[in-house]
Amino acid sequence: MFAALYVAGLAVILLSPDHLDQHADLLFRLAFRLFPSANGREVDFALNVLVFLPFGVLLAPLLRRRPWTVLVIAWAVPTLIEAAQGLFLPGRVSSVYDVVANTAGSLTAALFVAGMRCRLAR
Repeated sequence: MFAALYVAGLAVILLSPDHLDQHADLLFRLAFRLFPSANGREVDFALNVLVFLPFGVLLAPLLRRRPWTVLVIAWAVPTLIEAAQGLFLPGRVSSVYDVVANTAGSLTAALFVAGMRCRLAR
């Protein structure tokens, strides 16, 4: 259930013709309050990492059997999303920077969950 809701929400946010995060003023203000020396690009990077943490949690079970598959999926999904934004959504801007942040978020969460599972199994 969580996976379906997350994927649906992600699709709405990332494939909407309108740049929905322009309405995320509250998140940006909170980030600037917590990290006053951060610039907009750093905050955007951090938010892109956070958005893909749940995706990494969903990928974590694959790590034990297919670690390279996790890496490929963690990179390919954001790459396809950014390509779709650039090709089919004129109001959106695709960015390699976002792909790097999204991939980092996915891999960070997948590795964290896998590490916790190993630790708890001992």
